[in-house]
Amino acid sequence: MEIRVLGGLAVRLGDVDLPLGTPKQQLVFALLAVRANQLVTLHHLVDELWPDAPPRSAVANVRTYAANLRRSLDPGVGDAPRIVRESGGYRLLVDASLIDLHRLSSHLRRARDLMRDGEAAQAAPVLVEVVDASAPLLAGLALGPALAVQREAVSEEHQAALELLAEAYLSLGRPESAVSLLRDHVSHQPLRERAQCLLMRALIQAGDPGGALAVHRATREALSDQLGVPPSAEMERLRMVAARARRRIPESAHEVEAIRSAAHKRNWLPRTVMDFVGREEMVDRLLREVLEAPGSGPTIRVIDGMAGCGKTTLALHVAARSTERFPDGQLFIDLRGHSVRTRMRPAAALDTLLRQLGVPTGRIPLELPDRQEMWRRELAARSVLVVLDNAADSRQVEPLLPVSGSAVVLVTSRRRLLALTERPPVSLAVLTEAEALELLATLIGSGRVAAEPKAARQLVDICGCLPLAVRLAGTRLAHRPDWRISDLVDRLSHRSIFLPGLRAEARSVMEAFAESYEPLDEACRKAFRSFGLAAGNHLDTAMVAALTDLPLRDAADVLDELVDRHLVQETSAGRYRLHDLMRRYAAELARQEDEPTTGRPAIRKLLDHVLHSVVRASASIEDGRVLAQHLRLGEPLRPDLLAGRVDRDLDWLEEQRSNLDAFVRQAADQGHEPMAWRLARAGWRFFYIRGYFDDISATHAVGLAAAQRCGDRHAVALMHNYLASACVRTGAYQDASAHLHEVVSILTGLGDESGAQRARFNLGAVHWLTGRLHQSLEANRMTLRSYALDTLPVLPNLGLTLRHLGRYAESMAVHRLHLFAARIKQDPFHMSNALGHLGGLRYRLGQNAAAERLLRASLALRDRTGNGFGRAETLSDLAGTYRQLGRYDDALRHHEAVIEAAAASGERDVQARARNELAVTLGATGRAAEAVAVFEEALAIATRIGHPYEQARALDGLAGHLAEKQPAQARRYRQRALAIFERMGAPERHDLRRQLAETPA
Repeated sequence: MEIRVLGGLAVRLGDVDLPLGTPKQQLVFALLAVRANQLVTLHHLVDELWPDAPPRSAVANVRTYAANLRRSLDPGVGDAPRIVRESGGYRLLVDASLIDLHRLSSHLRRARDLMRDGEAAQAAPVLVEVVDASAPLLAGLALGPALAVQREAVSEEHQAALELLAEAYLSLGRPESAVSLLRDHVSHQPLRERAQCLLMRALIQAGDPGGALAVHRATREALSDQLGVPPSAEMERLRMVAARARRRIPESAHEVEAIRSAAHKRNWLPRTVMDFVGREEMVDRLLREVLEAPGSGPTIRVIDGMAGCGKTTLALHVAARSTERFPDGQLFIDLRGHSVRTRMRPAAALDTLLRQLGVPTGRIPLELPDRQEMWRRELAARSVLVVLDNAADSRQVEPLLPVSGSAVVLVTSRRRLLALTERPPVSLAVLTEAEALELLATLIGSGRVAAEPKAARQLVDICGCLPLAVRLAGTRLAHRPDWRISDLVDRLSHRSIFLPGLRAEARSVMEAFAESYEPLDEACRKAFRSFGLAAGNHLDTAMVAALTDLPLRDAADVLDELVDRHLVQETSAGRYRLHDLMRRYAAELARQEDEPTTGRPAIRKLLDHVLHSVVRASASIEDGRVLAQHLRLGEPLRPDLLAGRVDRDLDWLEEQRSNLDAFVRQAADQGHEPMAWRLARAGWRFFYIRGYFDDISATHAVGLAAAQRCGDRHAVALMHNYLASACVRTGAYQDASAHLHEVVSILTGLGDESGAQRARFNLGAVHWLTGRLHQSLEANRMTLRSYALDTLPVLPNLGLTLRHLGRYAESMAVHRLHLFAARIKQDPFHMSNALGHLGGLRYRLGQNAAAERLLRASLALRDRTGNGFGRAETLSDLAGTYRQLGRYDDALRHHEAVIEAAAASGERDVQARARNELAVTLGATGRAAEAVAVFEEALAIATRIGHPYEQARALDGLAGHLAEKQPAQARRYRQRALAIFERMGAPERHDLRRQLAETPA
């Protein structure tokens, strides 16, 4: 077993990472591991987990966490670590060598003893192991006071180990190794004089006294600016040594040649990856721009993108393929722009670049303007390519840019740097799935990918096709040849170890993301975390404002900043989302920083805003009085955010379709049950008219459970009622009947007779579809007499029932009344429905010209208002009209459109009806065999959903085609059809009775 606290927290048993639970539970284990074999009191644990305001249940929670951890650490091995409960606290009994922190501390103590004994050669490899294995303590966890202090102590120990290793190198006569080790270290620690002195010693020994003097100058400035103190006596002594060495004349030809060869070293590009894949078009474009640069002025290209998307790799790949074009040098510098603390100043960057260019140290000016002038003068006369990596912003980069000559500069940044060049930046997206699979294959071998293609696709999907994530996952697999790809997929699918699991040595996705997150101000951080709080797949500006309590304009500014830093993607104007891995990172941050205190109120404000926004957007398609009565809404919590919402905005509702489902589920899951059922109900009309019946079923099933949990019987009845509407449209008639009977029962018990009558009216639609036409007729008439419902929704059902009973004149009168009432109320939804029903009636009466005119008018109005309800039925009637007009091609084209639309919406009764109509048209065009097959399809669908009318039509149609060759079978089909039509009272029974009488038995 191995316990890791350096980098991310992990406990590994063999090849398995043991689950450590929630972030709070992980902190308990972390503190026990850091203080291995010591008693950690409950008081210390509570302070660590809740430093500001511990809840009343804090001690009980800690005991629960400890119990969970004890179960996780019980692998059945006798000497495995154990958490034991003692008086006042807990102790982790463990062999300290199993914990990386304690193991490395032991190595460091041994190395110090060796150095004291003068054994630098033996100490150096031990120190290399310590330095290479060092990483931030518990990266990715929000630490309390004790662990935060311990993290600083670990960081200090790492720095001490690094400096001791540099001292060992100097003792062994390896100053170049010491310089390489110390360069990056001192840039992060400008006030650490011991490290600066070691670097000066190393540079003097390496024959670069000018470099040592430059270190002295930079340290002196930092000490003076930040602390107001002069350098130490040791640093002043080293300055004098360096100054004397700088004046010394080379004493040998070998020394002179070494200086010359150093001056001619001009390729400073770091080693790039050998397995570069994808980005072909982007690489070709950049190579053309680099290799075909006109030479009349410098060429500056900016490459930006989110952390881990491959900006540096792309820049180095292009630079490496362009070296022959730039004989005077290929320069590279990491500007370390991710953090304000480590960011390289332009003056220091110019010092490094001028040295790379071969300018002697003694000639480099001290002041920034002078260095900038020298840099530009040197570049004006040279053909040079410069890579400025990890730029923070335009202000950091501008002093480093040439103004003349033929130099080419490639700048990479996580921010959008629009001020550097007139040309737009090259913005990197993630890889395509094919490119990500190709990258994985180069890392682990194409044979392993080919052996598990499904697992390989799952792995790159988990990695979000982010190059860094794919590379880290591939590296783990490459070093574990016995693992299957599916093994890693299983490990990474475990949410608690997902992001920490994407690491290799000291690199991880989480740390790359943290470098972009940590420099943000608090408003930007809170907005970024808000994407992790909300369940929707995207948020707009007003939603982020609701989550963060920011004014709308401030929220827009914050989102612009996040977009510029490539933390957030703007998918369209005002709509934002996160890359999948970035979203997981935001969710983890929100879990640690927001959920315990501010997370729940923030979600409440978001849900309230979304609910009022949906109500406003639905104004053109929903009766406001009915909706207000159902939702019982109060005033919005943030009325200012609704000012930007457009009334009657169906496009916005379409954009929010997937969000609505996610928000309903989040509301139900996180204790906002009243919001869950209200959001479901608010979205119903939009879902219904667009034919999104699966969405109605999903949201209202969640809403029903939420309403039941909060004991709101009116809300329970509402959810049953609207679940029934989806069941009716998808052919689940028994379920629809059960839901509606439940509504009648609940509302009768509550004394709401008017509401119960409305439910009986809805039952009338089920009666009509299941062939009980007289019951349907009576339900519609009772509703009209009771005035329990506005006449607009009752009239179409009454007219359709009369039509199916063959009472065409009465049906025509009712549909005309429906159209008149809809026009008086200026209701386009009901106007389009009434026009369609009138057209369908004219089609059945053979009045084809009038039918076509009415049906086309209905479709035009539906298209103009976004009303998809009943569109398929209208198209089907229009197809039948074209058949009766002899326009068979038009008829067939419309039949296919109806079948496709009905399949997309899941309306199985329309699927059966559309096939019956298509079969009639096929028969009319002489395609009898095809007609029989389609009638059989219609019969199967109608039988499956229990739709008797379409069953009977299919049976009658089959009988007509089989009458000559299979008269007995045709007669049986007609008898079955007649029985159905007789039971319904449908007018088709008269023709069938006559046909059977004329046909011999």
